[in-house]
Amino acid sequence: MIRNATTKEKILDYCDQVISGEIVACKLVIKAVEKFLAELERSKREPDLFPYVFDWDEASDFCDIFPALLRHSKGEWAGHPFHLSPWQMFIVANVHGWKRRSDDTRRIRKVFVSVARKNGKTSLCAGEELIMVSLDGEPGAEVYIGATKLDQAKLIHDEAERMLKQSPHMARHADILKNNISFPGTNSFARPLGSDAPFDGLNPSATFFDELHAWKELHRKFYDTMTTGSGSRRQPIQWTITTAGDEKSLLYLEEYNYACGVVRGDYHDDSLFAMIFELDKDDDPFADEFDFELLIKSNPNLGVSVKREYLEEKLTEARNKPSAKNRFKRYHGNRSVSSVEDAISAEQWDGCAAKLSDWMESDGIGAGVDLGGRDDLAAYAMAAKFQIGEKAADDKDAPRVPIYRHEVRSRAFIAKDTKRDLTEEPFATWIHEGKLEVCEYVISELKERLLEDCQALGIEYVAYDPYQAAQLAEELEAEGLKPVKMAQNHGQFNETVQDYQLQVSEGRFTPDIDDEVLRWCALNMSLNRNSKDQVMPDKGHSSEKIDAAVAMLMAKRASNLALPRIKGSLVL
Repeated sequence: MIRNATTKEKILDYCDQVISGEIVACKLVIKAVEKFLAELERSKREPDLFPYVFDWDEASDFCDIFPALLRHSKGEWAGHPFHLSPWQMFIVANVHGWKRRSDDTRRIRKVFVSVARKNGKTSLCAGEELIMVSLDGEPGAEVYIGATKLDQAKLIHDEAERMLKQSPHMARHADILKNNISFPGTNSFARPLGSDAPFDGLNPSATFFDELHAWKELHRKFYDTMTTGSGSRRQPIQWTITTAGDEKSLLYLEEYNYACGVVRGDYHDDSLFAMIFELDKDDDPFADEFDFELLIKSNPNLGVSVKREYLEEKLTEARNKPSAKNRFKRYHGNRSVSSVEDAISAEQWDGCAAKLSDWMESDGIGAGVDLGGRDDLAAYAMAAKFQIGEKAADDKDAPRVPIYRHEVRSRAFIAKDTKRDLTEEPFATWIHEGKLEVCEYVISELKERLLEDCQALGIEYVAYDPYQAAQLAEELEAEGLKPVKMAQNHGQFNETVQDYQLQVSEGRFTPDIDDEVLRWCALNMSLNRNSKDQVMPDKGHSSEKIDAAVAMLMAKRASNLALPRIKGSLVL
């Protein structure tokens, strides 16, 4: 008869496989495993000097709670016992197994787990939430799930509630109310909290911080309130579980850098346990020679909760679309990134550029204006759309949705008294070839040329920034045009930018091959991504001026408002 491996054997086997390389792991995970094994050995060798002991029975009991009492509630595993993956078992064992020799309380008081999306961190935290509120031996336990918004905090709490309802042995001792799980027998409860208003007077026995990368400076007061209220607790614990952030994720970066230092041995903190699953710095997922199997470093549940096909699709998209690279690196490689990313590469732009076709055969033309600043370029752009097919709507009963390709060109202007040296390249050549117009009154000249093009091409809709071009919009409206407000924010630009990049990748976008100013601006343009995963042009972090490219995006949006036209013949 074959004997099933014990929990202890499974954990030590995981450690051996990480160290040997049989399980592919990043440097920080290897360091964490080495640290555990070294401390395990030291606790036996120097019991009088090392103040901690590892309780294998306690570690095994807490690991075994998951499959014994808890069930998955979503997806293909719904209703099945929650069997911990080896890496999850290693985390749970470390948190609950290490004890202080002096009073037998838990050694670990802070847990930092960073792992890529879709790797089961919500389920793991939900299970731990139930354990902390009901099985931690803490009378009057107060367990809180903290996040930037209540809805985010409820992701873990609602999963815990669903698990509880599927566990009759636990549920019979619990009361489930709205946003509250209580165990009256021990006067204990668990609740989600959003940072909308800091809560004073809390006495948490366990706190979970979800997706710390989304926490900003404005959330620090709430964070401090949640981390400083456990002074009267015997063995409080704080869990942080997150994916990677960007340079604006200050709280995340503080905790991440400290956790890295503890794992590497730069800092000494016996109360912190950290597991950071990430691609190593020299792993380039976009290189031709990249081994897909290395993604298990950041996705330890690869093949379980993270499907290979899903990651392969996301990696292919990222290799073909510049804006998706940072997204893949952050959410699937679990590496911190800059919130600024390139909009398009030179190879992509040049692969799309061509002579333009007959715009009088188009299905609509729109214009967009970016006035820039005193020493900036000012520009307007025009975008023509051509229907090339149809696709089914999301609602099967709705009419089919047209598919368009776009062609674009621009006109650029700069003031005579600009502080720029217009004898420098590329400005000197552009001016000489008439591709950049030097004007005494830029806005006046731009307006006249724009009106000429609108009249010649039958353009009605002109997108403008209400902050910088409100007066120009009034003058255009007086001339019979239809100005369209397009404020410089993520909500206004996100859909247009996303469609622009999709069209480029699918060969449905054509810039005028002779429009060198537009090419220069487009290649300069960086994008800023916000916490809602929305993008917009970022003038402050772009390498140079981007005004013509911004006008191009505005024109593209305006063209989508244009109604089908009576087609004539005018070759541009």
